[in-house]
Amino acid sequence: MNARTFRLFIILLISAIAFPSLSQGEELNKTPKLLILKKDEKASLFQGIYLSADVFGYIYPIFVKDKYYSAELSATMNLKNRFFPVVEAGLGHTDMVSQLYEIGYRTRAPYYRIGMDYNMQYKNGKPNYIYLGGRIGYTAFEYSVDAPVLKDPVWGGEVPMQLTDIPCRSIWAEAVAGVRAEIAKNFYMGWSLRYKYPIHKAPITHGGPWYIPGYGTSSGTAFGATYSITYYLNFNKKH
Repeated sequence: MNARTFRLFIILLISAIAFPSLSQGEELNKTPKLLILKKDEKASLFQGIYLSADVFGYIYPIFVKDKYYSAELSATMNLKNRFFPVVEAGLGHTDMVSQLYEIGYRTRAPYYRIGMDYNMQYKNGKPNYIYLGGRIGYTAFEYSVDAPVLKDPVWGGEVPMQLTDIPCRSIWAEAVAGVRAEIAKNFYMGWSLRYKYPIHKAPITHGGPWYIPGYGTSSGTAFGATYSITYYLNFNKKH
């Protein structure tokens, strides 16, 4: 699936999910859960922690031919309801065979990201917000490729095409835009769009890997998305 088709799919997905979630969140916001400060008050630095599980990694493959999956957990710290340092860890895997070329590709490995989000609506004192942020991602993995044997049409003979446990490491950057909305007390649903840019990939052997856990297909920049279920550990005793 090309980047244009993927962006269109994500826009439609978010449109379908966003409006009911935000509407539900607005009803909850009649009594704001977050403290609205007076001019002479200061917000405590540490507000709480968001614990999230991403479910999009197992929804996305339903709609595309490239069958790669991911399961991801994250922890996000709430500082002054404005800055959100975040750590993400997941497991990416694929075991697929191209129907056109009969080439199989397999890999399974963990990946990690660290970064920061910024609440664009921190002044409204409400639990729902829009955020922008960035991530640095890293994975070290091994991949295997199986392809049909090559036959020499002139001299005859066959050459096997099988690569097993080829090591690789990858580092990339992500620009993130997302929304988090409260659907019940301390429970949230959130979604994000991500633009990914490769920084480092090594070693490059045999043409390099087709799929990188946590990044996606490795042909240049990539787009991604998350749809998360979140529980908020609120440590602000005034709420």
